[in-house]
Amino acid sequence: MFSEFPVDFWLALMLAAAAGWAAGHVWRSLGRAKSTLRSERMSPQYFAGLNHLLNEQQDKALEVLRGLAEADTETVETQLALGHLYRRRGEVDRAIHVHEAIMQRPELPALLHQQAQFALGEDYLKAGLLDRAEVCFQKLIDQPAHRTASLRNLLNIYEQQGDWLQAINAYQQLSSFSSPEHPTALAHYYCELAEQAQREGMFSQAMENLNRAFEVQRNFPRGNLINADFYLAAGDARSAAAVCKRVMEIHPHLLPIVLPLFIRAIRALNMSLDNADAQLSLLSADSKQRAALAYAAIVSNVFDEPYLLQCLPDFLRQDATLGEMVQALVADANSLNSVQLHSVATSLAKVFRRTQRYRCISCGVNTGSHFWQCPGCHSWDTLAPVSRLELSPVSRRG
Repeated sequence: MFSEFPVDFWLALMLAAAAGWAAGHVWRSLGRAKSTLRSERMSPQYFAGLNHLLNEQQDKALEVLRGLAEADTETVETQLALGHLYRRRGEVDRAIHVHEAIMQRPELPALLHQQAQFALGEDYLKAGLLDRAEVCFQKLIDQPAHRTASLRNLLNIYEQQGDWLQAINAYQQLSSFSSPEHPTALAHYYCELAEQAQREGMFSQAMENLNRAFEVQRNFPRGNLINADFYLAAGDARSAAAVCKRVMEIHPHLLPIVLPLFIRAIRALNMSLDNADAQLSLLSADSKQRAALAYAAIVSNVFDEPYLLQCLPDFLRQDATLGEMVQALVADANSLNSVQLHSVATSLAKVFRRTQRYRCISCGVNTGSHFWQCPGCHSWDTLAPVSRLELSPVSRRG
């Protein structure tokens, strides 16, 4: 029966026992003899609670441990560990019940009150009760022991809510004494505000937020793409094309995102990729770069440019699976004419739409669309295009 419990259950159980012993040892070292005797009298209750846990009688265990907590502050650590265990096991309601009971105790020492409040905030956060979690963490941002973790949790909450002004405020507070977990997050917050202002037709405010993004992250790729879009809206397609070209050179992994915007810009100039190259120097004889261009054109559905179709054989040769398929039909991919290349590109585009196209380099989540923030681990700038054809279904998150 014991083997059915996960490792984190036993770790939490040992931590609870150790915490109870440590608390008792501290009080005894301070000469509190009465507390020591009381602790000794409660030992059978404590082990009865553990026995209930081992027999999966968690309600009875909770009742015993709550009785211990009401009798002596030494057992508060035990209840905190129990609440943490409930949260880890997905029993968030029980975790909330445990931590709320601790919070309601009269004359609870300040440090234990803060620990319980932080734990309760994490319970609410896991339960999706963001407003309640925010209240808990806001009360702790002035407490040195919980300031950093509380501000990071607040950032998580504000990102989920799309409250970018509050996120900026929390990020700046955190930066004043600690390193934020995601260095580019602040620039993304300003970009979110810039895009929001653009949608509402407030272009001066949009540019103000965009400039702030560049102040914290120079040559920020997302900011540059927004800037290129602003240039296009203003009728300055040449500047938009130049900005896109710079992004593709500095951040080649963003090619599938930048290429459609670049195509829009050169078409606004009445150019094609071939005749734009003399001025923008985009095209290359390097087979890897040509393969990357072909892949980007397929996944972004802009392969009707003649030059991009000419790059397709390089992509077909680079991917072993596709190369073998093409070789079974024709001797050499270079022998495919433009009509055949367009047919292959169209078919591949349909396949890619049904498969994963981006993968988070941090948590490994797969998506069918690009996100600046990973929908799995919420890291910024970690989604990269899958460079090879993978015939597995797209993640539901995408």
